[in-house]
Amino acid sequence: MINMENDWPIDPRFPSGKLGLFFDEEVQRLIDSFAYCFKVKITIFSARMEEMVVGLQNPGSAFCQLIQKKLRLRYRCCRQDKVMCEHCEKQDKTIVYNCYAGLSEIVLPIKIEEKLVGYGLLGQFRTSHRLPEEILRSWEKAGFSNEELMEAYEAQPFFDKPALDNMLRLFSMTISFIVTREYVRIRQPGITEQIVRWVDEHISKPLNLDDAAAAVNYSRSTISHTLKRQLGMSFKKICILKKIQRFESIIASDPLLSIHEAATMVGYDDPLYFSRIYKSVRFTAPSKYVNSVRKQHE
Repeated sequence: MINMENDWPIDPRFPSGKLGLFFDEEVQRLIDSFAYCFKVKITIFSARMEEMVVGLQNPGSAFCQLIQKKLRLRYRCCRQDKVMCEHCEKQDKTIVYNCYAGLSEIVLPIKIEEKLVGYGLLGQFRTSHRLPEEILRSWEKAGFSNEELMEAYEAQPFFDKPALDNMLRLFSMTISFIVTREYVRIRQPGITEQIVRWVDEHISKPLNLDDAAAAVNYSRSTISHTLKRQLGMSFKKICILKKIQRFESIIASDPLLSIHEAATMVGYDDPLYFSRIYKSVRFTAPSKYVNSVRKQHE
């Protein structure tokens, strides 16, 4: 059993605040098989946009890695995922769209008993043979080889309209199968969920494994082993990711806050240190994310 947790400890859809999402290990096998057959990336997010299951543990295509690292635009990927999931929730239907870098993606809502519990994202494939002019100009301005970018872009699988429609139908059926077979369900949380909730509830403070272990009444070694097995991450890395996610959520809610103010709210009093931590995870400065949010609000 793979136990995963919603991004925030209390969700208005589940007022008790004590329920988490649980995925059977069969979900990972199904998603891996689909991703392998179609050469696409599949990610299942919680309702609060936390990665829960990733097909083949795929970090992203070579093309996306170039865009995110060399052009330092990962923050735009994260922001666009969030915006499209919000559209998906608002329209209550599957959405097919082109990302800012020129690849096509699909997002569909995942529901249990008519309650939204997450999103299924399928992406990083082509429905066009042309790159956006904005990306080409940025790439050329940075002094990189167009040949390298085009080679990575053309390596992405291409789907015409009939192929896209059929893949979408199969993806929808796969998600529906996962839900109807109860491979995903809402239950009382286990060790991982308790730890993630504890981190959320203490996000503004310095976090250490000893305090977490005492709070959930498990040993350090049990917690470390469980987190590594279920999430593939250490306690320290989980804390960093949760703090960055909360920082971004705070800025999205109040774009006029300064980086220092928002960083302090997640336990980072030194803005320079926070900037280094943020860059190590998002591959860009926090100011890029803040400016993109402010621009959208304007």
